[in-house]
Amino acid sequence: MLVAYTDENEPFILNSGISQTTLQQLRKTKKFYCPQCKQQLLFKIGSLKIPHFAHVSKNDCENLFSDRESETHLKGKEQLYRFFSDLGLNPQLEPYLTNIQQRPDILLEDSTQEPVAIEFQCSPISSESLVSRNNGYKFEKISPIWIPNTPDHIVKKGIQKITLSKNYQQFQLTSNHHPYLMTYNPTVRQFFYLSNIMFLHGNTFLSKVQALPLTDQKFPFYIPKPITKNEYKQFLLINQQVKHNYLQARVLLSRSGVNDVLLRSAYELRMNLNELPNYIGIPLKGSEALKVFSIDWQLALFYFSQTTQIEISRMKGQTIDYFLKWARFPETKNAHEVVFTYCRLLENLSVQHVYQTIQEEKLLKVLYNHFLAM
Repeated sequence: MLVAYTDENEPFILNSGISQTTLQQLRKTKKFYCPQCKQQLLFKIGSLKIPHFAHVSKNDCENLFSDRESETHLKGKEQLYRFFSDLGLNPQLEPYLTNIQQRPDILLEDSTQEPVAIEFQCSPISSESLVSRNNGYKFEKISPIWIPNTPDHIVKKGIQKITLSKNYQQFQLTSNHHPYLMTYNPTVRQFFYLSNIMFLHGNTFLSKVQALPLTDQKFPFYIPKPITKNEYKQFLLINQQVKHNYLQARVLLSRSGVNDVLLRSAYELRMNLNELPNYIGIPLKGSEALKVFSIDWQLALFYFSQTTQIEISRMKGQTIDYFLKWARFPETKNAHEVVFTYCRLLENLSVQHVYQTIQEEKLLKVLYNHFLAM
């Protein structure tokens, strides 16, 4: 907690610009109280965390601040508050919203004078809690902006393979249909953008990582642009390496045998998994709907086409639904759409059967044009 009230009932906000000497003197000469429950607070000035207030007893306040806030959360919250203050947005730090019993980290108004809640999220939050919090803000006609703490493994910039837990995935935003994640690292005072996120398998994704110093940020926040054709080419190169490693592991570790749809498809099509055509296993927007690596369902699609004698060009409507059921993939609208998209890309490439070859440059052009058109 960074906000408390003095004996004079005046708000007092802690910030890193206050010297240790002044803080020590304040602790000796003043008492501080919780803005909500009005009980006296502990004024903690330690070496492990930045100075902050905490309740003496958790029973003192029905709707407590988080007294176990991490150093990262305290620092990030203070830095973002000062950032908005420097922009002249008159932010409120840790305000308590009585009607919905919620306390955003920061509350401010945007350029249209609409209220905005800023939540710097450093700990995992369940999807149920996230929905509940957002519904509370919606009830108050407040737009929430969630800024998760930058994952520890995100330290370098550029096109790369990343890991995003389910917790981080729920904070994804979208610009022109391109998903991205805006995070903040208070240690280096930088926003890290994970943009043009493309699903690979499990919690593994492709992304372009960009760093933006806090001093260069703006509000409304910067929105990343779609990647260039050369950057997309790097996407495909990394995808190819991930695909190779994935196939090696599948061959060595699969326990399903003939029930493994990937291995069964390769066997029935008489194909070497190390020599698959370049249009099988390509990353597509929405592939996460099938819950497997794109190579699994794309190769299975060709096996299905051969088994049923249904040409790729005729893969539409109920035929796609039949394929999803046949291959035991999720039978959802999103899964249907991504399979439909893949079939249309194959048509664009003039691919009629799995034994054709396509030049890399032609594949790159078609895929990139599809990527831009998403």
